[in-house]
Amino acid sequence: MQEKGLKFADMPHGIAAISKVPLEGWLQIVLFIGHYEGYFWRQDPKRAPGDYEGYGFLGVGKNFIINVDPINFQDAEVKKTKLSAELANGRLAMVALMAMLFQNGTVGSTGPAMWLPAA
Repeated sequence: MQEKGLKFADMPHGIAAISKVPLEGWLQIVLFIGHYEGYFWRQDPKRAPGDYEGYGFLGVGKNFIINVDPINFQDAEVKKTKLSAELANGRLAMVALMAMLFQNGTVGSTGPAMWLPAA
C-alpha cells in the first residue's frame, strides 16, 4: 500500500475504512471468497443443507491430530442440540454485528470510544 501513498495511520476507524480499500483489495476479497465458496462449499442435493462432503480440517472429519470425535456427533440427539445451539449463536452474532455497524454508521463511533476517554 506504500506505492499508493496509503499508510496504516491514515486509515479511518470503523466502517469508514471500507472507503479506503483500493480496487485491487476488493478484487482480492471477491476472488478469494468466490473461489472458496465455489470449490470447497459445493452442496450435494442428496445431503442435508449445510452438510458438505469432506467436512473438517483439510477434508478430514473429526479431529485431525488424534482422530476422535470429542463433541460426540455420533449421537443424533446430541448433534441436533449442538447444531441448533450453533445456529442460534450465529444468528445472535449477526444481529450484534448489524447493531455495531448501525451504531458506527449513525454516531460515527463505537461504544467504548464514545463513552470512555481516550488513552
